[in-house]
Amino acid sequence: MNTAVLTPRFNGAAPSRWQALGAAFTLESLAIAAVVAWIAAHPASPPLMPLAITIESAPTQAPPLPEPPAPLPLPTPVKIKSTPPLPTPPPTAPATLPVVAAPSEAPVLPAAVTPVSTVVQAPTPPAPPPPPAGPSGPSAEYVAKVRAAVQAAFVYPAAAKAAEFRGRTRVAFRLLDAKATGARVLVGSGMGLVDNAALQAVQKASYPLAPADQKGSELNFEVWVEFRL
Repeated sequence: MNTAVLTPRFNGAAPSRWQALGAAFTLESLAIAAVVAWIAAHPASPPLMPLAITIESAPTQAPPLPEPPAPLPLPTPVKIKSTPPLPTPPPTAPATLPVVAAPSEAPVLPAAVTPVSTVVQAPTPPAPPPPPAGPSGPSAEYVAKVRAAVQAAFVYPAAAKAAEFRGRTRVAFRLLDAKATGARVLVGSGMGLVDNAALQAVQKASYPLAPADQKGSELNFEVWVEFRL
């Protein structure tokens, strides 16, 4: 399509202003014509259909719970084999031990005392009958008085008394008119200190007078001198 462009002519003082307005109008007309021609040549396309887009959000999954710990295995029971009881041995008779006689204990003396003799006391023999003096010998009553006189004159040694020593000594002597001679120890006591005291008792004793039929005769005696606390 051809469009005639009319250029007005102006006579007067401002031909440049109208020329500018004409040029602008011309350009605008051309642009409108071009648009119309383009639309005529390109028919309108069908309108775009909006597409519905659905966005599905993934479900929020909770974190998995921790698995519970596995139970500990139970201990395997151990079977204890019971040991059968041992057979009871038959009772045996107790062994018979030989009886050993305990040694006799020696008397304990103080450290300051030195025993004069260490003679071990022998078993006491039975007292023999008094020896006969003269044709008939002294009577039993007179012998008892002589023994009592010796026992009364015995003085217990202090050392033996402190050691609580007990025993007896058998002495022999001769008696003539109430005087003792030849005193000696027949059986010792085990402590010389005590035996010496028994001999001194024989010498210091006060003897009774001999019977009338024994006067002037030497009589032999053996007596036991005993010492106890």
